[in-house]
Amino acid sequence: MLIGSGTGWLYRICEWVTRLVYVNLLWLGFSLLGLLLFGIGPATSSMFTVIRKWLNHDEDIRVFRTFLEAFKKDYWKANLLFILLFIGGCLLYLDFLFIGQFSGTISSMLSGILLLLTAIYLVLLFTIFPVFVHFELTVIQSIKYAIHLGVSSPLSMVIIGASIWLMYEVMVYIPATIPFFSGSIVSFIAMYRVNIALKKLELTYNPA
Repeated sequence: MLIGSGTGWLYRICEWVTRLVYVNLLWLGFSLLGLLLFGIGPATSSMFTVIRKWLNHDEDIRVFRTFLEAFKKDYWKANLLFILLFIGGCLLYLDFLFIGQFSGTISSMLSGILLLLTAIYLVLLFTIFPVFVHFELTVIQSIKYAIHLGVSSPLSMVIIGASIWLMYEVMVYIPATIPFFSGSIVSFIAMYRVNIALKKLELTYNPA
């Protein structure tokens, strides 16, 4: 019995590793297909779409077909979302450079405001794609809901942030993991945690 149970767990682990490697390769390939700037947004949303289906026990999907259909369906919306995120990140970086020119009370006040905006931006990064693929919303609606969800789920934000940091450390010391797990593991953790947060919100607003 124990041997059979152990073999079952080993099989499930190998199955999930294979899935994550496959979807990560698709993510990299479709990102490069769009020359990164016009590919990484829809490729990321497609990866989250596939992972969401797996987490919802829809495990018999045709992965490539599902990924491709999601890529085509959300191409323009996902690109708009990525461009807005990219511009937001650039503006924050420029603001940090700008504040560095000040000192004293003004610098402290501006730094506090900028740190708050940076925290909100990170929350948005952690939650936006899981929310984007979970709901049929406009880009602006997705951004608003993602921020609300992230702020109301601090534990999930810490776990997602820690997974990103850990994956970064792994890739620095073991660069060979980049083609196989660079995006899929973090996406899996983010989608898993956001699913939990969504269920808690549903229970809060729709108690049994």
